[in-house]
Amino acid sequence: MSSPTSHRLIAGSYTETPAVNFEGKFTTRSNGDAKTFNFGAHVAGSNPMVPGAPNIDVFSDFSITENKKAGTLNISGKLTGDNFPSTEAFITDPSGQNLFIGVGFYEGLPFSSLDGENKRDITSFRFSISTDKKGNFTGVKVGDKSYSINDWNKLFEEEDPHKNANR
Repeated sequence: MSSPTSHRLIAGSYTETPAVNFEGKFTTRSNGDAKTFNFGAHVAGSNPMVPGAPNIDVFSDFSITENKKAGTLNISGKLTGDNFPSTEAFITDPSGQNLFIGVGFYEGLPFSSLDGENKRDITSFRFSISTDKKGNFTGVKVGDKSYSINDWNKLFEEEDPHKNANR
């Protein structure tokens, strides 16, 4: 679902419930203590404050490998779509803690970027999450570099979503 949308000149707030369709095949495979899930999805929703607004499209391709015994969750994949407006992707653990998967910085304009089901590059990702016995996130590792959950999320929170706006 989307977060509530509001505007300082319009009373109230509005929410949109995007359509979610799984695309391609959902596959699973096991290898020892690890189980891998591969899936794709298309999420589409429009600005609830603009009647008749075109959909904002995001396509995802994910591979998630869980190893409960080792306490790891390896995540890789990519997001494509309209790339307007800015895009944020999260994963949530059983305790409700969110972790950024990736962000996309908007390019273009609403009148020219949203028509149709575009598949422009938004972001790609490959990292490992460490988990406790309950499946809650305890850290993130990319290559040889390790992060606390707060430090990892801060990397994305401090990004400027307008940095590519003039391309």
